[in-house]
Order: sequence, then C-alpha cells, then structure tokens
Amino acid sequence: MRFISVALGRVAPFAALAACVALGTAPAVAKGTVTIQQSDGSTNVYNNSVIKIIHNALYVTSPDGDGTLVINRAACSYQGELLVCFPTSGALVQSGATKAIDLKTGTIYVNSTDDAQPMAMTTNKVAPHSITISFSTYKGTYVSVVGRIDKVVK
Repeated sequence: MRFISVALGRVAPFAALAACVALGTAPAVAKGTVTIQQSDGSTNVYNNSVIKIIHNALYVTSPDGDGTLVINRAACSYQGELLVCFPTSGALVQSGATKAIDLKTGTIYVNSTDDAQPMAMTTNKVAPHSITISFSTYKGTYVSVVGRIDKVVK
C-alpha cells in the first residue's frame, strides 16, 4: 500500500516541528488511521499507520512502509493541556523521492497527557497520548490522521 502522491508539490528542505518535545513515549502498539481524499473524490484509507515524533518532526508511515508523511515545521501553542499546531511545511517521502506538500490549511492536535483533552469550539476530544491531524492542499487533497503516538525521540 502506498500513500497517494497526487496533488503534492515541489521538494523542500526539512526543519523542526516546534514544541512537540514535551511528549512522553507512548506504547509500541500504537497505530493510526490516515484518510486521503483526492480532488477527484477518490478516497484511500490506511489503517495501522505508524505515528512518530523524531527530533521535533512528525512522521506518519503507511503500514507497508512505502510512504511517509512528514510534517517538519509548524506554529504551535497550548490550549489548556492540548498542543495545537498549524503546519507550515511538510513532505511526502515515497519511492525514494521527497515531494513537498503544498499546504493550504491545517491543524494538528497533540495530547501528551494521560487523559482525553477537549478540542476548542467542539465536543470532540483527543485521546491520551494521541494526535489528530487535518489539512488540505492547494490542489484539493484532504488528509486526516487520527491515532496514538507510537514513539517519541527528542
């Protein structure tokens, strides 16, 4: 299985995802679900994706290891106990190539606590030691990720 690379843009250098170092290590059995909806309406769902934060960058890898979404720069602040980030730079690493993601809008919610944390302006909560991501590209691709953080390396 591969992450779909349609609607992704140019190659870009990596930088740090700010403020995610506050997380503790989550259990090794953690997994997430990635949903990618293309501008033509087709949708791909990748269950059992691996979510890691390594040296302040967020990595979400498909279950077969063929594709990795990297968010490497974001503007972050806390809303209570929940870290809220607006991604500003990301890339897709697939088949030996790195392609920049032409981000339009997006939000990352990181919960490093042992309790579910409420998201502002909604009744939704982020589970303990988990992450919720939603972003769109200028070419009309929508990506969402929900899952537990598998590993944190500071």
